[in-house]
Amino acid sequence: MSVSTHQRTHRTTHRLGINAPADLVFSMLRDASHWPYLDGLTVYSERVSGDDAAHELRTSVVSNGSLSSSHCWRVFDAASHRAQFHQLDLEPPLRELGGAWEIRPADGLSVVTLTHEFEVDDEHLAERINAIIEDYSRRELEALRVSCERLSLLLQHHAPQTHPTPHPTPQSTAKEA
Repeated sequence: MSVSTHQRTHRTTHRLGINAPADLVFSMLRDASHWPYLDGLTVYSERVSGDDAAHELRTSVVSNGSLSSSHCWRVFDAASHRAQFHQLDLEPPLRELGGAWEIRPADGLSVVTLTHEFEVDDEHLAERINAIIEDYSRRELEALRVSCERLSLLLQHHAPQTHPTPHPTPQSTAKEA
């Protein structure tokens, strides 16, 4: 007798407008070295292997009141401002967890879309996992917004100013006697 189990893929989508250029938002996502200062959830982040196009990332985060570590594989497409991720070494009840970040310019903003897809061993736990992803995603997006908007303002403030070239004022060459 064989038992067939149907695994359902659960999907979440979160979207937020950020008042910063898409290139800046994408570079903030790509460079995970500053995440412990960015999102308030990550306490450690290290690129284990790979390069700027694709790499394995190890992070430690505070989740549900305790510290947990994870590994993920991330693939970047800089031209389309897209980053895909897939969690490695998952523990039950999670069977699969992955998703993508996508940044699109729109009306002077960057619209960031964060999607997750996951499968669980026990469908009764899917709602709980979904709630954790929902909470984390909202907090992560808001922290990204605050950090990117702050950095964007700093860069604008310290950008070289273009001033018109001053015209020389005529100086008198007459000498007083």
